[in-house]
Amino acid sequence: MQNKLTEYLILLWKNKKSRIGLIIVVFYILIAVFGQIIFPKTYSLQPSPSTIFMPPQISNFYLIFGTGPFAESILVQIIQGAESVVEISFLAGLFATLIGIAVGIVAGYVGGIVDNILMGITDIILTLPSLILIIIIVSAFKTSNPIFLSLILSITSWAGLARSVRSQVLVIRNSPTIEVLKVLGLTRRYIIFREVVPTLGSYIAIHYIFNVESAVYAEVGLYYLGVLPYNPNNWGAMIQQALSYGAALGGKAVYYLFFPTVAIIGFMAGLILLSYGIDEITNPRIRTY
Repeated sequence: MQNKLTEYLILLWKNKKSRIGLIIVVFYILIAVFGQIIFPKTYSLQPSPSTIFMPPQISNFYLIFGTGPFAESILVQIIQGAESVVEISFLAGLFATLIGIAVGIVAGYVGGIVDNILMGITDIILTLPSLILIIIIVSAFKTSNPIFLSLILSITSWAGLARSVRSQVLVIRNSPTIEVLKVLGLTRRYIIFREVVPTLGSYIAIHYIFNVESAVYAEVGLYYLGVLPYNPNNWGAMIQQALSYGAALGGKAVYYLFFPTVAIIGFMAGLILLSYGIDEITNPRIRTY
């Protein structure tokens, strides 16, 4: 198992897209983990007409991105806001992926009435307007707890993966290898976790990254809409503040809009490149080495 993981990591590093994506994602994770330790407090100047929405100042490290509406450092705000974005998006992606895997494997391998019930529930979830449902639930609970918020964000995103996993399991279940294992008397648990799940590993990894991407958009969007408890350091809240000060019209708040947007784009670009790299490594139709 360890040898396979090492081999897979080597392949990830050899692929240009996955290598760049992995470096970017790890960079954001490091910022999320150590950002609050390095910058425990917001750095700000004395608010005045000359210090509010200052453009980038090369002479001061804290002000290389400029200042916000209260003369606070945009750089420090982005670094402090990375923790919630990275933590919640990775947790939401994990919850959605685990639910989708469980439902898909059980439905595809057990079949029969269990399959019908689980796929019926999945089809209902797929037809629900996910964003509206999430906004209603978040507005009702008004929570900023990362675990609870992650569960809410994953409430509908597991359904597509569940259907995809079920389709893959149906193909694997009817393969000659699985039939031989059944004849040998191996337990269903052994077949699922030792034969079925490993063959879906790369497929699941790509969907996990997609779920993380969706969670980033959802969380930033919810803070932008103001339905979550206000967090001035969240990138979505910063964008909302910038737009309220006329950044879209080219006002002084343009840097307060630009840099959080770049932070979001950078994180998403890393995730997308990583998913493309994994696909190139595992997909025999496009693999080049």
